[in-house]
Amino acid sequence: MFFGKNGAGKTNILEAISLFSSDWGLRKANISDFTNFNTKIDDWTLELASERDGYKTFLETGLANGRRFGKIDGAFTSSLSALEEFVWLLWIAPSMDTIFIGSRADRRNFFDHLVSGYDRKYKARLKKIQSLQKERLSVLFYRRDETWLNILENRIAEESIMIAKTRFEFIEQLIKIFENCYSNFLRPNVSINGKVEKIVEVNSDEDAVLEIANILKSSRNEDCEKQITNISVHKSSWLAHHPKSQLEAENCSTGEQKAFLISLILAVVRIYQKSKRGIPILLLDDLMMHLDRNRRKSLIDELIELNVQTFFTGTEQYLFEEIKDISQIFQVENSICSEIYS
Repeated sequence: MFFGKNGAGKTNILEAISLFSSDWGLRKANISDFTNFNTKIDDWTLELASERDGYKTFLETGLANGRRFGKIDGAFTSSLSALEEFVWLLWIAPSMDTIFIGSRADRRNFFDHLVSGYDRKYKARLKKIQSLQKERLSVLFYRRDETWLNILENRIAEESIMIAKTRFEFIEQLIKIFENCYSNFLRPNVSINGKVEKIVEVNSDEDAVLEIANILKSSRNEDCEKQITNISVHKSSWLAHHPKSQLEAENCSTGEQKAFLISLILAVVRIYQKSKRGIPILLLDDLMMHLDRNRRKSLIDELIELNVQTFFTGTEQYLFEEIKDISQIFQVENSICSEIYS
């Protein structure tokens, strides 16, 4: 737990840890934002030791010559996703307060990140579909090769079906966790709404491929003109509803939205623990300040039950009274951490 005044550097610590994910970290910062203002040196390196079953793995990530890199035990990785086989980062930050009321694209990216921790092929499939769609639009605009278009559209359809099925499986896992694990935090009903999902839901895989491919074929002229793909898993909407009123999360109170987010992240930790992929690590930035004492205790109880490594930040030490005996506590001042001993 890290406490200190605003601007002391607490969130920088959590952000550094979050960069061991293949995404751009807790604050979604640009590469230029990591340059040290004093030295003006662009390159940087982060090191992290991960221990599992008594075996330590040393991970590195950073920026060299303008490019992000990853290393495992000193050897370069082919992609940053390889680091996620050892640690999987989940976080709740103040910027996520708008996750249910912001853009659909932001919400989709958030949920897709959660799903990608459940299925290691999911993120690669999303990128593959993007690449195929881009290639199809290029062929439509420049060449109009009918045979190649048919191949591309079938491949898009096949990958799209796998994405939709994984999303459905993830939602099923969430439902099971919500039904079987007690929590004091309000739990949303999560669903996915999109053209691809509707097709997959009512068709066999073979029929779904044909239908999606036919829709792509029939929309070639429109897609070429607008330079978009009319039917895509990247246009689906993730929805969350209040379990009793059935109101969409965006119409619920700020407190209810916060509860949805907390219960969702805690449930996903349970899913990840079963998947036995990377060790789940929670980063909770300035969360306790926004919870009353009972809610703070409820959160701590669930985290103790989960036995998941958690990094907290907060402005006041009293917010962590319930965990002072089981935590490492650091005071942060001018970017310097000093451990506090009880």
